[in-house]
Amino acid sequence: MENITDITKQISDYIDEHKSEMISFLREFVSIESVTYNEGEAVNWLAKKMEEMGYDEVRIDAIGNIHGRVGHGDKVLLYDAHIDTVETGDASEWGFDPLEGKMDENGDIWGRGAVDDKGPLSAIVWAAKAIKDLGLDDKVTMWVGGSISEEDVEGSCAEEMMKLEEDINPDYIIVSEASDGELKRGHKGRALIKITVPGKCAHGSCAWKGENALIKALPIIKGIDAFDDFKEDPFLGKGSIEVTKVECKTPSLNTIPGEVTIYCDRRISCGESREDLIKELKPVLDLVPDATAAIDEELVVSYTGYEINAEDYFPSWEIPESHEIIQAGIEAFEAVFGKKAVVSKWDFCTNATSLCAKTGVPALGFGPGDSSLCHSTEDKVNVDEYLAASKFFALVALTASEK
Repeated sequence: MENITDITKQISDYIDEHKSEMISFLREFVSIESVTYNEGEAVNWLAKKMEEMGYDEVRIDAIGNIHGRVGHGDKVLLYDAHIDTVETGDASEWGFDPLEGKMDENGDIWGRGAVDDKGPLSAIVWAAKAIKDLGLDDKVTMWVGGSISEEDVEGSCAEEMMKLEEDINPDYIIVSEASDGELKRGHKGRALIKITVPGKCAHGSCAWKGENALIKALPIIKGIDAFDDFKEDPFLGKGSIEVTKVECKTPSLNTIPGEVTIYCDRRISCGESREDLIKELKPVLDLVPDATAAIDEELVVSYTGYEINAEDYFPSWEIPESHEIIQAGIEAFEAVFGKKAVVSKWDFCTNATSLCAKTGVPALGFGPGDSSLCHSTEDKVNVDEYLAASKFFALVALTASEK
């Protein structure tokens, strides 16, 4: 990219000049509770902020996701970060109000969602404003997406958005979650596999009259624990499967269960198809011939009342390092941070499972903060990282626009 040094300085100076406003913005955002399926207040707040910041267009879709547009260039980038958070939990374990938006003497902003994912989203919001205010918005079209319900059904609401908002039609997607100072070009997918083992209820005093489904299910549980026949990808590694929950259907605690449901978290590597996930378990399921297995489904009802029949299947994604969006990310990263970019993978799932893996749109991952702090009482993001990420998000729009 020509004049990248000059443009980087323009963007950097702009973000630095707006540091105080950006801090206030994130602290206020953190103070608005937005637990999954209850994001409405935060979405409306963000829509108002985008309008005040001069975004060219702001819309809230039928599901409840928010999209703000800046620019009118030929190359279209969709930025995605989620608005919803997990519960705060026991407030006494934090030592302060987790919805206060506290800032300490080290320049860390604390509170539920600070790093996951309001810090990253706030950085994107301000990056788009920088592009507009600096008059660089003729080179690119930036859609800033604040998605909902990621914590429960990552990608499902974002996937539905892509179907409803066909006019967005991005060339590239930037998925933002805490990335530990690295660029991300993939991660494993996941599926929730539900195994049902039938039995027959009987009173505990005459258990021989029934069939204890829990005892019957033990060979399957042990078989899954020992299972290791996974395909291996050179970049993402091997898949995995873990038993995460066992439910017993019984009318009382002195009755043997008449049915057991085993839930398994299956992590999916590249090269593993949806069909593989059940097929590979056949040797384990054959230990109990009348057991059945399927990928679980759930009815998702967003805060707007929109319903999605979501299958708990989220495929892996992987983009070659040589791909133009990754190269655009490297170019922007090294200009902003002044050091060589590390390109790696996330260990957890993000909305890229749907935005990239299911749609085929190339994606790049990056976000400020330490991913190990997500969902913890250490939920925080450093102001310097937050500002630097915003500079990166602005510059990568321009480096990508020239690819």
